[in-house]
Amino acid sequence: MDITAFWRDIIQVKDPVLLEEVVARSSTRNAKKREIIIREHERLTQVPFLMSGVVRSYCLSADGREKVFCFVYTPGEPVTSIYNLDAGITSICTIEVVRDCSLLLVPLEVLDNMVQSNLDAAHIYEKMLSNSLQRIIERDLVLASYTVCARYEWFKKTYPGLCGLVSKKDIASFLNMSSESLSRILRVFPDDESST
Repeated sequence: MDITAFWRDIIQVKDPVLLEEVVARSSTRNAKKREIIIREHERLTQVPFLMSGVVRSYCLSADGREKVFCFVYTPGEPVTSIYNLDAGITSICTIEVVRDCSLLLVPLEVLDNMVQSNLDAAHIYEKMLSNSLQRIIERDLVLASYTVCARYEWFKKTYPGLCGLVSKKDIASFLNMSSESLSRILRVFPDDESST
């Protein structure tokens, strides 16, 4: 997919002036499995959007273990772990490629200026923030109130097709359960085996 089609069809930029500007300021990049896109506490200069592939976002716990915070596998999703577009923002998580991916990159200052000056860009940004917040709140509720089996059922429903693309270890971490607990669940649902 070319850059214009991505912004127009996936991100839904309808304003022709905005579309021309964002296309002119965008670039693409391919990334391989296990490549780090952004490190925790790294200062961002560009905002990547997923064109294809799968990435995961994780933080290190106090004992040094990786805790998976989220997965991105839908084209058009921003590949960032930031709260907003303020200048000088740093990433709150490390983002790593799980499956080879293509990214579309936009300089942070360009995106911030567009959101501040263009109503269509502000609406798109607001929708992305709203969707992200909804996913975070839903996951928090699931982790707080669902059994481990119900958490896995929620994961399959909320992230269709992802089980075969990411490791069992990452799914278990994301669902705040042990790998052993997930293995027991997968014995009940053998057709749902994830990769690795």
